[in-house]
Amino acid sequence: MTTIRRDGADALLTPAPPSPDEAPTSNASHAYAVLKRRIVDNFYAPSATVPVQEVSAELGMSRTPIRDALIRLEKERLVELVPRYGFRVLGMSAQGMLDIYQILAGLEAVAIELIIERGPTASEMARLGAAADGLAAALEEGDLDLWAEADAVFHTALAEVSGNRQLVATVRQFAEQTSRARAVTLRLRPAPTTSTQNHRRLVEAIAAGDAVAAREIHWNQRLRSGRELADILRRLNMRHL
Repeated sequence: MTTIRRDGADALLTPAPPSPDEAPTSNASHAYAVLKRRIVDNFYAPSATVPVQEVSAELGMSRTPIRDALIRLEKERLVELVPRYGFRVLGMSAQGMLDIYQILAGLEAVAIELIIERGPTASEMARLGAAADGLAAALEEGDLDLWAEADAVFHTALAEVSGNRQLVATVRQFAEQTSRARAVTLRLRPAPTTSTQNHRRLVEAIAAGDAVAAREIHWNQRLRSGRELADILRRLNMRHL
């Protein structure tokens, strides 16, 4: 089990040590979850190099399951293995992030189609409406960290209300990668006023059963956000190293 403690804007992970009778596969899954969360939360900064020995001591497990976890993370293009040392956290590619936003736009467009075709329940619409309200409340408070959390809640709800479990899993995989870039660029972007308004407009279009308007609102919003984020990453000269 992994717990997260937030002190201000920082997120520190305090992994619970695995039980002595845990199987190696369970250890590898635990290491994978902890390391991925640290990377996604920028606890390990882009280009940081981390020794396996350090992670082994922190997690209280042998190097073997940690290496298994790192192999998975390498396949996801989050780390690069450093022989006889550990790993290096890969940077974020502006084009790569734009590609991911385009993929998410398409996947979530499918979710919207499924929701409207089936007809959302009152509780499902209430969930989407509450998520949009969370964005508006965070914007009114001027709390960008809270807004980012509310945005993640909204897009999770949008995928889950579709009822397609494979779509939910795929969206989650790509969304985890965007959170790294969002954390870096959040305070370099304009106030998310337009984005907040568009999320509300999307909920209203879904409630009205207007698939054409919903797709257009969503597609334009996702791609605009992706271009905005990619432009900032280019200016910061962040890339896979």
